[in-house]
Amino acid sequence: MRVTVNLPSSKFRHLHLILLTAATSLKLSLQYDVSGYICDDQIFWHEEAQEVAHFASELMTPVNPQYKYPALLENTQLFSKANQNLFVVPLRNYRSIRIGGRPGSHRVVIDDQGSLVGVVMNAKNGADVKPTYEKCTPFLKYDKLSPELNVDNRYKISGFACGSNFLSTEIENEMKCKCSGLKNLSPTNKGFFQFLDRNGITWSDNKLWYKHVTKKDYNSQHIYRAAVYHVEFNLRCHLIQIKQVVRCASPKPACTEIWIPKPPADIISIKPSLSPQHQNQDSSGTYRCSDVTFRVINLQIYLTRFNSLSNTATRTSAEGALIRPYENLIMWPIFPPEWPETKTKIRNIFAMGFDDKNHFMGLYFTSARGPPGRLYKPCPHQDLLKSLLVDRNPIEGDRQTIKFF
Repeated sequence: MRVTVNLPSSKFRHLHLILLTAATSLKLSLQYDVSGYICDDQIFWHEEAQEVAHFASELMTPVNPQYKYPALLENTQLFSKANQNLFVVPLRNYRSIRIGGRPGSHRVVIDDQGSLVGVVMNAKNGADVKPTYEKCTPFLKYDKLSPELNVDNRYKISGFACGSNFLSTEIENEMKCKCSGLKNLSPTNKGFFQFLDRNGITWSDNKLWYKHVTKKDYNSQHIYRAAVYHVEFNLRCHLIQIKQVVRCASPKPACTEIWIPKPPADIISIKPSLSPQHQNQDSSGTYRCSDVTFRVINLQIYLTRFNSLSNTATRTSAEGALIRPYENLIMWPIFPPEWPETKTKIRNIFAMGFDDKNHFMGLYFTSARGPPGRLYKPCPHQDLLKSLLVDRNPIEGDRQTIKFF
């Protein structure tokens, strides 16, 4: 059956705008059309993050937790995925994950399938032993936006991407401050050039420009070398373009205007549980094994994941990582939380133990330096771990979703 709906042109445009906005917002949320990520004053392009995620996915299946990365992201609420464990991989030196190297402050976040979820940065920037991550803001380039979206106030200009450097919209306010009063002057007026001299503005080829300097240049091998930009505008004080000035090198392309979605009015205020100060401080409890502390909620999510794999046709995706060191005991390796950069001792490997009926037997560990047939040791206080997990164990009907020993 075919149905035809006739709408006035004004209503049709309004409907088209609603559908277009919804579709674009959905794409952004699914990482489909994201151009990159803003992490404070630095830009990471989506292609770079996607490449890191693709490389990291090779370390996820089968699970091989003897390397420092991927590592468990402890804050399950950062990406609104409270029922799914996520993992972090360094953006810097990601190709040398197997051999070490300083990972820097930024991480690509992936799920247990190795798919890109987002990018985070350490809010403490090395000031604290334990990293506290903030979510970097995804953005779109103008060519990926339809102009109608801004009419509906769905998106706003966030600033400018200059390679790996980010300039906020404050640079436009700076420009307007510098050229305030210029509209009342003419290039034929002597006062015009006196005004330019006082404000550090240069006039050439019917354009005006001044220098803007930042303390860091992420486009350079020497990050702490100042970055210099030419901010060009016209006599009406309208911005033309921003370009980074580089000595003894080919000219860089103009900076790109970037956009971010406006948050709805009902979620503008940040929930305390999502702020960095409240990360990992919920009432879920913790459990320590060897020298690593796990959040119980992360262990419970691991258990739920194993249970779902063992009860579906996708069990084969977990079987490739299963280890059977003893009779009637199966080990399922898991990724622990990220270790501090200052830790130099050999990393331990952690695994969840199950019997042949998939009853959870406890958490085990062994040294990554051991032989292929490693001797797994049970973590201490297994009764405590059991009680913590039972308290969090979800109920389906009259049965528990996780089968305990």
